[in-house]
Amino acid sequence: MKFVAVEDIAAPIEHVWARVSDLDRFEARIAPRVGRMTRSPDGEPRPGTAWSARAEVAGKKRDVTVTLNQLDGPQRMDLSAATDGMDVGIDVALEAMSPMRTRLTVTTEAKARSLAARLMLQSAKLARQTLAKRYKGRVAEFAQAVETGYGAG
Repeated sequence: MKFVAVEDIAAPIEHVWARVSDLDRFEARIAPRVGRMTRSPDGEPRPGTAWSARAEVAGKKRDVTVTLNQLDGPQRMDLSAATDGMDVGIDVALEAMSPMRTRLTVTTEAKARSLAARLMLQSAKLARQTLAKRYKGRVAEFAQAVETGYGAG
């Protein structure tokens, strides 16, 4: 199952990249929802950095590991997540449309590695429109916050 969201942001690519690649901020926002989260190795996130936590996925507590695969600023960031028979790829791409306009494209693709995960994805496909709308809405909220932050800064 694949979702893609594209947003144009009225801010320079360097500003958008600073927000997109602020993994410490994302970690701080997610930590209260998942409880204990560990990052290895400690220090500045870089390719190979992994976060492990126990999070609720599809209504059940599961061990989740997210790994930063690529961090090529200011154009691209690639992460992968793994949990109970499922792999999820997250690709974030930025493109400078003009000196003051940046296109943000976020692509997320989930692939099942087990029968249980296939069943979970199958039931998610039934709610695909709702999930896609929620996904695009969250990316749009993030884009709006980045744009507002640039205007306020």
